[in-house]
Amino acid sequence: MISFQIANNSPLYEQALKAKSALEKAIASFKSDLDIVVKVSDEVQLEFESKTLGSNFQIDFTKDKLAWRLAHGGKNSEPVCKAVIGKLTNPIVFDATAGLGRESLILQSGKAQVYMFERNPIIWLMLNSSLYKAQNNQEFLDQLKNGLPKLMPLGTIKDQYPRANLPIPDVIYYDPMFPQRTKSALVKKDMRVFHELIGADTDVLEYANFLCTIAKHHVVVKRPANEDPLELNKRRSSFIDGKACRFDCYYTS
Repeated sequence: MISFQIANNSPLYEQALKAKSALEKAIASFKSDLDIVVKVSDEVQLEFESKTLGSNFQIDFTKDKLAWRLAHGGKNSEPVCKAVIGKLTNPIVFDATAGLGRESLILQSGKAQVYMFERNPIIWLMLNSSLYKAQNNQEFLDQLKNGLPKLMPLGTIKDQYPRANLPIPDVIYYDPMFPQRTKSALVKKDMRVFHELIGADTDVLEYANFLCTIAKHHVVVKRPANEDPLELNKRRSSFIDGKACRFDCYYTS
């Protein structure tokens, strides 16, 4: 069960109402075993009781580890930047599954112009919260090389393109959620929470093929390192090794 506690004076009030409404319309697709309370005030936090996941979860871009990575990384050191940006100059990048938002931030710091898309209402709401917090933290903003990525309204690229007057993307980055193979403590807490909220994406091949029809230059699909490439209408052109994961590139031009 998922419930909301929304403070009337929250700066995220309107976004919270949109997320709550969207969740109520699609509640059958959310099958979490947890009783989750979405608390919305100056920030968004999930509260629950779990022996393995603890009692709360939130997305915070301003944490020291990510801030350091953004300040010291770049398109020549980050595997995701090598795959997505490569030799392109200031490309327009759509992050088709923004999730925690970390890779959107890394790509933005690599001089891409990033548009974030997220179709899960709770994750989308938490991204709004983390961006709001980041926008109001001048010390964090001063560390960024290229500002913050832009979060689009709730929904997929397919829902919004081209009706939202979006630019044509040079590259689309797609990180689909696959079935969780283990509940080991070695799996990071944020990914286990994501599996509770989202589960596995069931339209991966269809959606990836659609993305290949609108990306001007190429599509990058993140895959587990030990899994085969997706069998899309276009063949994989190249890949970048990310150690635990792999970034498969499908060139469209």
